[in-house]
Amino acid sequence: MKHYFSKEELMCSHCQEYHFNKNTLLRLNTVREEFGKPMLVSSGYRCKDYNNLRGFTQTHSTGQAVDIACSRKDAFRILKLALNAGFTGIGIKQNGEGRFIHLDDLPMSEKRIRPTIWSY
Repeated sequence: MKHYFSKEELMCSHCQEYHFNKNTLLRLNTVREEFGKPMLVSSGYRCKDYNNLRGFTQTHSTGQAVDIACSRKDAFRILKLALNAGFTGIGIKQNGEGRFIHLDDLPMSEKRIRPTIWSY
């Protein structure tokens, strides 16, 4: 399978570190392959310091989460493909500016119910 995403797209914009999970990247590439056109990463790996600075959860600091900028019918297609690819956490922001879909493949835990879908 072709690799569609560069290290630079998925690294932390705060510290430029790259700790993106290989299995998550395989799932993401599967979605991109099936989608058939470029997908814009709005956030990949984020270090704990950056998440703390911005008040974000630590989901992205696991290296198993990515936000894809998309809207309308593209968002719907990406959602369907992500479910088929095995993503277990899907967040949807489809109102106002900065529309995106969050995808992660984090496992179930005491604090994290999976599979799940939420809205922002």
